Amino acid sequence: MICDACKKESQWLEIVGPNFFCHKCISKNKILGLILRTHADTFKFVIKKLNIKNYDELLKVTREDVEKIADLKKYGIFLKTTNIVEVD
Repeated sequence: MICDACKKESQWLEIVGPNFFCHKCISKNKILGLILRTHADTFKFVIKKLNIKNYDELLKVTREDVEKIADLKKYGIFLKTTNIVEVD
């Protein structure tokens, strides 16, 4: 089958809305890529709940969007924090 984003042939594609995407294209969004690599069922749940229709919406998903609908620590997914604290 052919990925709708990169137009390359791949055996393993994920269905997002009406389109098919390969794991490499999904991994361009770091958070969804990590969830897909570690827990495929959680990835499918997140995609279904966020109601993503195309590739542009997939890339715009933020960490906050995912944390609103799923408790990632419950599934054993730990994301790196990006908080920067300046101490005077």
